[in-house]
Parts: sequence; structure tokens; C-alpha cells
Amino acid sequence: MYESAVGRKLPSLNALKTFESAARNLSFSGAAAELNVTQAAVSRQIKLLEEDLGVQLFRRLTRAVQLTEEGISLYPPLRDALDQIELAAARVWNSGDSGLLTISVLPTFSVKWLMPRLLGFAEQYPGVEIHLVNSIKPVDFDREDIDLAIRAGSLDQNRPDQRRPRIDLNMVKSWEGVSAEFLMPDELVAVMAPGYRDPAADPIDERTLSEVTLLQMATRPNAWPDFFEAMGWRVPGGRSGPSFGHFFLALQAAIEGRGIALLPQVLALDDLRAGRIVQALPVRVRSAGDYYLLGRSSLWDRKNVKLFRDWLLTEIRQSEPWATEK
Repeated sequence: MYESAVGRKLPSLNALKTFESAARNLSFSGAAAELNVTQAAVSRQIKLLEEDLGVQLFRRLTRAVQLTEEGISLYPPLRDALDQIELAAARVWNSGDSGLLTISVLPTFSVKWLMPRLLGFAEQYPGVEIHLVNSIKPVDFDREDIDLAIRAGSLDQNRPDQRRPRIDLNMVKSWEGVSAEFLMPDELVAVMAPGYRDPAADPIDERTLSEVTLLQMATRPNAWPDFFEAMGWRVPGGRSGPSFGHFFLALQAAIEGRGIALLPQVLALDDLRAGRIVQALPVRVRSAGDYYLLGRSSLWDRKNVKLFRDWLLTEIRQSEPWATEK
């Protein structure tokens, strides 16, 4: 048992690391290969740990080992603790100006808005390499090896604006130690292929809504009802249509004339400007959330993080002047 000057009592960290490997592999020989030591060395470390803790952690069988109840109890929290140590060390190793910036981005925002503009960042800052990770999951800065994230949602998840279309996804697992920078509002527009329906000769309203197909989003199941309610329309419930897991799939379905998609305007802008789609309804409705850049507060002013933050805000102001209106 090791006791520090401040009274913290810990078993040998080497023995704990050896136990975690053996428990994960359920094999002393597998742990030996992973740790690049002999099987006898693994056995000695496990025995030392068992003597230190005063319990048996493994049942030694003829050709295998099994965790005892005490071993089963120790393994998960030890594995998580070592994961945290590994992540913390990686952050320190990468905390300098290593040139690599890993950003978790919503898939359609990545494809339709960010990626086409990243060439400009690369030309301006050739020493910074951007690594994009596409995900819609809540960001977990404690467990994910990422520097920044772009998500849409509300900063006050417990008190969303009930008058606006809901966003049903959380942005982060925990807000502790997380900073957020407003990027742009999440404004919804209904779009369709130019030939799907003539809005001038045959406008869509409450009476003719049953004549069109409404493309659904699995991640925002309340989008259409909330959108119509915000418009003041009284639309009977139960309307359904093909459902998609990502906005870019719903957008492509709309381009192909398969129905009307409800999208954040920022994701539809390029296709609207190119004429591949048109607005099915002459309105845009702001949702209960906004787009944010998220990051660890402790690294918020790190050089490469700040370079990307400043570039992103400038790009938004220059390319989408409407987007910075809070």
C-alpha cells in the first residue's frame, strides 16, 4: 500500500494497471502480451495486489482465470479511472500548439455548411490540421478526445421556449467545465423541389396540406406539429410520411421531389440559392434552440482553439449576415 504525504492511500499503480489488463482480457498471458512483460511478472503483480487488498481477485483455473466477486466489483471503476487518466494525459500532450484540432460536428451541418468553407481556414492557417468527427450524440468532453463541438439546442434545457419548435436532443452530457459560443439561430424552413407543386397557382395551406407528403425527421419528431402551431395553423395530428435519420437525407428526398422537408435554413441555403429547391411556405420559424460552438473552459483560449473560434465567427458574419442575430 502506498501512502502519500497528504494521506491518500493507493495500491501500486503498476499492479492496478496489470489487474485491469488481466481482467479485461480474462487472461494473464493476454495481459503479459499487452503490457510487454512475462506471464510470471503479471502473476506477481496480481498476487501483490491481492495481498495489499486482502482479497482474492481471480480464480485460477487450469487453462483460464475468472474474476471473483471482489474482482468484478473492482474492475469497472478502475477501468473508468484509467480511461480518465489516459484522456487527461492526452489533453496535456496535445495542449500545446500541436497543429491538430479535433471537432465533433452535426453531420448535415458538416457536409452542407462547414466542409465547403474549411478550405479557406486551411489556406489561412496551414499549420493547423482539422479533424472532423460527425455525431448527433450529446458531447461528453470528459470521455471524448475532442477539442470543440458544434451542436444545436438550448442552453437552458430545463426551460425551453414552449412557443417555438422543440429540439429533442441534448447538446452535452454535462455542462460542468464547458463553454459555449452562440453561432446562429436555428430557423426552420419548409422546402421542396421546384416542380413538386406550384406555390403561386396551387398554394399550400391548412386545407390543401393533405395533398402533399411531409418528410419526417426521426431526431425531431415534433418538428412539423410545432412548426404549424407556431404559424397559427390548426392541423389535425397523425400526419405521417417517410422518416429520415439525418437532415441531408430529408433534403435529398425533397430535391428528388418525394415531398416537403422541414430543415434548418442554414442547411438549405446553398440548395435554395442554386435553385435545386424552393420554399414551400413563405415563412421561416425559429426553433427553441440555436447553434453553438462548445469546448472545455480550461482550453477555451488555447491558441488553435481561439484561431478556429475567431475564424468561424468571421465566416458566419461574412457569409450569412442574418445568422448572428440573436
